Amino acid sequence: MKDLQKLIRGFKRFQKSYFKSDDVLYEQLGKGQIPKVLVVGCCDSRVDPAIITDCRPGDLFVVRNVANLIPPYEPDLRYHGVSSAVEYAVQVLKVRDQAGINKLD
Repeated sequence: MKDLQKLIRGFKRFQKSYFKSDDVLYEQLGKGQIPKVLVVGCCDSRVDPAIITDCRPGDLFVVRNVANLIPPYEPDLRYHGVSSAVEYAVQVLKVRDQAGINKLD
């Protein structure tokens, strides 16, 4: 319960400091997203792609999973979360660039 309360306090701080200080950006993001880059990153809690690349909300479309792997395409009727996210980013959001978080150097 203590950790949950910390998250709630953090969210309230976000609303007061970030959300209200850049209301134009958040109003635009409320109408839709137009990220320029798809980042496939590891779900490791120690690394946040937006923080380490100094990006603003809306700049990145991030897919996070174990070891930032994208499974091979399989033409079946099963659910494929990572593949679906990549397809959505490329076909619907029209991201221009793709990067794996461990290949940014």
